[in-house]
Amino acid sequence: MVAVTSNAAGVPRHGMAAYAASKAAATIYMRSLGLELAPHGIRCNIVAPGSTRTGMQTGMWRDPSGEAAVIAGFPEQFKPGIPLGKIAEPRDIAHAILFLLSDQAGRVTMADLYVDGGATQQV
Repeated sequence: MVAVTSNAAGVPRHGMAAYAASKAAATIYMRSLGLELAPHGIRCNIVAPGSTRTGMQTGMWRDPSGEAAVIAGFPEQFKPGIPLGKIAEPRDIAHAILFLLSDQAGRVTMADLYVDGGATQQV
C-alpha cells in the first residue's frame, strides 16, 4: 500500500496548518498500519511530494512568474525553495509510487519517501 501525502506533513509551513496536519495524520496512519500489517506480509509506505505541476499548484500562481517564485522559495513565510530548480511532474510522483509497489521494494515498509527536489532538506 502507498499513501500520497505531502512534504508539508513533516515541515511546518506558513498558512498551511490544516493542510499539513491532515497530511501528517495520513502519514502516521500509514506507519501505524504498517506495524499492524507487517506480520501479514503487507507493506505500507508513503510518498510525500513537494511542489508538483497539478491544477492545485498552478491554481495558486497569480501570473506566469508563479513557477519561478515557488522554485526560489518564500523565506519570509519559511517556505524553502527547490534545490533541483524545477517543479515535479506528476509522472515523477507516479514513478516513486510504482517503485514502492514493486518487488524491487520488497523489504521497504513504513518508509516516507520525499519527492520534492530537495526542498525539505533546506529546513
